[in-house]
Amino acid sequence: MHDDLRSKFLDMHNYRRAQLAKGNIVKKNGNYLPQSSDMQKMEYDCVLESNIADYLSICPSSKSTEPSRPDVGENFIRASQEGLATYMAAAENAVGSWWKVIRFEEGPGLQVYFRQKHIGTAIESFTQMGWSTSHKLGCAIAKCGNDYIAACRYSPKGNHVDQVIYRKGTPCTACPAGSWCTEDALCTSS
Repeated sequence: MHDDLRSKFLDMHNYRRAQLAKGNIVKKNGNYLPQSSDMQKMEYDCVLESNIADYLSICPSSKSTEPSRPDVGENFIRASQEGLATYMAAAENAVGSWWKVIRFEEGPGLQVYFRQKHIGTAIESFTQMGWSTSHKLGCAIAKCGNDYIAACRYSPKGNHVDQVIYRKGTPCTACPAGSWCTEDALCTSS
């Protein structure tokens, strides 16, 4: 991984989280998800990157097991290199694929709870990306045969059953103590 790719992953995540915080995300049914009052800006974490890069080095076919990464969430995709000429294109494809499921899958309701029915479904990638308290991100990409494998890890993990993905409300009105609002409606302390 190089800094341009790290920045790309981080910027794509924070852009989407800002859109969610502002209430600009449309669900499958045409309704908008509510605004978030506590969406945290993500920071890049090279330890998370190193750990996911080690995992991708074995060219796995699916994401890692939860016990192997305590309190760390993960998104994973394997895609053909066809049409993806660069690692940057593979990163864009991965993040876009994880996020866009909200337009095609049954996602959270207007109360924005992660439910038992969401476990093991495609919507998990969206909810992990939008989990407001996940504020550290590390990603990696590997070429395996004719495929790219891309994965990101999130700390602390999201997707806790019967918990809210984020707190509803006017952006940045429930930021953690010691943080403030960015111009993009994300809470940050750095």
